Amino acid sequence: SLKWHSQPVSSLVSVSPAFPPTRTLAMAPKGCKRASQESAADVNKKPKLNSMMLGVVDALRQATDLPQDCLAMLEAGVPGCLGPPANERHQLQSSMVTWIGETIESVEARLRQAVDDEAAKVATVKLAFEEAERVVSDAKGNLEAKGDVVATTKAANNEAAQAVKSAKAGLTDAQVAQTRGDASLAEAGKLIEEYGGALKDHVDYLKKEEDSFDANIAKTHTNQVMRIAKKLGIDDSLLTALPSACATMPSQRGTFDKIIISELETSFQNKVTDLTLMINTGTEATANRAAAVTANEQMVQAAEDAQKDAEAALAAAQAAQGEAAAGLREAANGSKAKAAEQAAAEELKKKAEWVLESFIGYNVLCFSSLRDKVSKPEGATSQTLASSASPAAATSTAPPAAISASPPAGSEAL
Repeated sequence: SLKWHSQPVSSLVSVSPAFPPTRTLAMAPKGCKRASQESAADVNKKPKLNSMMLGVVDALRQATDLPQDCLAMLEAGVPGCLGPPANERHQLQSSMVTWIGETIESVEARLRQAVDDEAAKVATVKLAFEEAERVVSDAKGNLEAKGDVVATTKAANNEAAQAVKSAKAGLTDAQVAQTRGDASLAEAGKLIEEYGGALKDHVDYLKKEEDSFDANIAKTHTNQVMRIAKKLGIDDSLLTALPSACATMPSQRGTFDKIIISELETSFQNKVTDLTLMINTGTEATANRAAAVTANEQMVQAAEDAQKDAEAALAAAQAAQGEAAAGLREAANGSKAKAAEQAAAEELKKKAEWVLESFIGYNVLCFSSLRDKVSKPEGATSQTLASSASPAAATSTAPPAAISASPPAGSEAL
């Protein structure tokens, strides 16, 4: 804060040489009226500002925290207080220069603080961007892990589907074996009934005594026996002799006819015995085939249950993968937004730095140049001319060029 803010503006301005006090003029003679008006105009005329003074005024106008009357006082004191050299200023002029300097320093401090604030914002958004990038990296890792889970569960699902296919194939084989095995036993049972019935209904009649034997009936029984005998695969010679032997009455049959009838009966009996043994033996095989079918049905059920579980696991893994992909997209969008915020913050920081550099390089330079300038002592010009003619002057380096007090490009926007 500036200590001089509390002093009355009128007391500061009225004693400053830059602001001569108002004079009370006596009424001029009638012929001097025009001269009096010109003198009053000269008193009220504002002094002209050079380029460096304009830079100081521009700096003062950036002191937005000053009251308007204080700012007006400082601006008004620029030509009168900074115009004279430092070694020729009145004490009040020097005080005004000090106040102007303090005001410019406060503006510079505010601009430096603005740079620090923008730098702090850049640091904050940079940390936020780095955190967003870490989130993106984690999201990528999560998505990759979910992809691995999907690949594993997909392979397990394929294996489960293959297991179902294999189990169903095994069940089909067991069912076919059961159907065939049971069909052969059923056929054996039918053949037993047929061959047993042939023995009882046909062969027994052909063996009856004369009283009940009828040649026409015997012929019918013989045809049935011939039909069934052909299924048994009886020798052709036996089949050839069978009709003649069967048509002869039992009491009139010779030894050969009796052998034919006996062989026929024995063939039928042996076939019935073989079929009965096959059925008895096949009971256990039937049970085994039924058990195989049941076992394969259970295997199919277990495989299908496992496949359902694998499908559910695959669906869950794919859903998790989708969520991970959405998370990655969200994280990428967040990172992109943070990158934009960082770029914007860095741009604002650069602008704040440019404003500060422009203020120091133009406004502060203008003020310091005016503040520190001194008048040359008397005789300095003649001494300079004399020294320029000496040999030493010929070898001396030229004085540095004056620093430009022109405002920097774009300073109109300050």
